[in-house]
Amino acid sequence: MKKNINFLIFTICFYCAFMLLSCSNIRQKVAPIKIGINEWTGYDPFILADKTDLFNKNNVQVEIIRYATATEEMQAMKDGKIHGAGFTLDEVFSLIGSGFKGKVVLIVDYSMGGDMIIGQKDIKSIAELEGKTIGYEGTVVGEFLLDRALHMNFVRKSSVKLIDVQADNWLYAFKGKNVDALVCFNPVATTLLNEEEGNLLFSSAEMPFEIIDVLIFSDSFYENNKTAITNILKAWFDALTYLNANTDKAAEVISSVKNISPEKYKLGLKGLIAPNLKVNKTVLDSKSDKNIYKYSQVIVNFMLSKGLLSNRINTADLFQSEIIFEIEGQTEKQEIKK
Repeated sequence: MKKNINFLIFTICFYCAFMLLSCSNIRQKVAPIKIGINEWTGYDPFILADKTDLFNKNNVQVEIIRYATATEEMQAMKDGKIHGAGFTLDEVFSLIGSGFKGKVVLIVDYSMGGDMIIGQKDIKSIAELEGKTIGYEGTVVGEFLLDRALHMNFVRKSSVKLIDVQADNWLYAFKGKNVDALVCFNPVATTLLNEEEGNLLFSSAEMPFEIIDVLIFSDSFYENNKTAITNILKAWFDALTYLNANTDKAAEVISSVKNISPEKYKLGLKGLIAPNLKVNKTVLDSKSDKNIYKYSQVIVNFMLSKGLLSNRINTADLFQSEIIFEIEGQTEKQEIKK
């Protein structure tokens, strides 16, 4: 009888130990949340958060997946290969217009000069592009920037030749004189200006707050993972704080991943504004006079006029402020305790 009791106790202990080990392994093997970004400088704080362990410090596992072009990134989002991604607003609207369901949770940055039209060294103005060849990636933001530049300088679009040049071929196309001008962004833009004798013809600084980058997650992921998304955004804001306080160190970390010099990376920062938590709260607040719902209509109207959208986007459903407000509330409570 005693042997049977001992065997029973041993069996129960063994089973409990096995279950504990199994649970531990399950926790260790939790699949990371996959976030896609492209080469735009504004998304680089995600790289910084990854390399400085800020995601882990905020109790969330994230894998940052880099894409050479926004086109590849958008397809990955549609195919469900990534849970979230950094996109310009027009790219988000294209996704939603194609039937994708998602939620925008963060204003990543405003392009305030980072998106540019750069001409070869013998071209000094937009007016000189009549009869010339202009390369651009074929994205809405590229067309939007170009359309605004031509319109503001009284140049008819029909008077220029447009060719598709993907982002990973920008440098090659410009150096090879395959284009007279190129619609591009940093870090390539800085290279063209500083190393290839390019001339800045137009930039997003001349159309402030009209090119906006955001972070979007799929609807299903958003609804089921709000705590994880909250922690991702906390890591993002921690990365911005790190970047502002330790710019040189942050530049070294990011530039080593992107295979550019720290100096080139820092030059690219001049063309964008990354709003902090407080500004994000204001922009995502529908009651604010600076809200994203109002600013985004410029892009929606442009896309509708070009036949790039068949219906107006329901921005009230697309932009979600609850997580930003939650983080801001938590931050206020921590400050009060101090």
